[in-house]
Amino acid sequence: MRKISILLFSALLVFSCSSDDDNNNGDINNNTNAFVFNGTSYNVANVFLNDENTTDNNPSDIAIIMSNINLLADSQSNGVNYVYFDFQGVELETGTITNISDYTILENASFQNSEIDNGNTILDDTVSGFMATSTTVNINSLSSSQIDFDFSFTREDGEMINGNYSGNYTDISE
Repeated sequence: MRKISILLFSALLVFSCSSDDDNNNGDINNNTNAFVFNGTSYNVANVFLNDENTTDNNPSDIAIIMSNINLLADSQSNGVNYVYFDFQGVELETGTITNISDYTILENASFQNSEIDNGNTILDDTVSGFMATSTTVNINSLSSSQIDFDFSFTREDGEMINGNYSGNYTDISE
């Protein structure tokens, strides 16, 4: 009887353990439309693009805004994941952008009356200790309705924020 108990226990142990390959542990390669910070993945399934100058060929700020809610239709008192960064350009195109001086990443923020507020600051170009020492955005593909990009920011303390998005976007340019 003891041998059967040991065999049953061993079988139970073997079958109840799974491979670590199924556990993403915040690995951005296993998370689409998300950013990862400190081992935690944050959903950002909505992307908005804003080109501040669509009337001529003068460079202007081009912004990529990511959130887990539709910022054009929803309000939420907490739980909002928010990524914002912009850079100078004439138009958004595929390639690598490394000169990004305006950025904000928040988690558990609120979004009321078209304003993002509060939340936990992960990255902010105006807050000491939360500034980036390295910024990279790779626009891998772009069409009139879809975009595929990834990004990586390194904070002053060495912490990295990595993210990606592949899917439809909303153009909010005027």
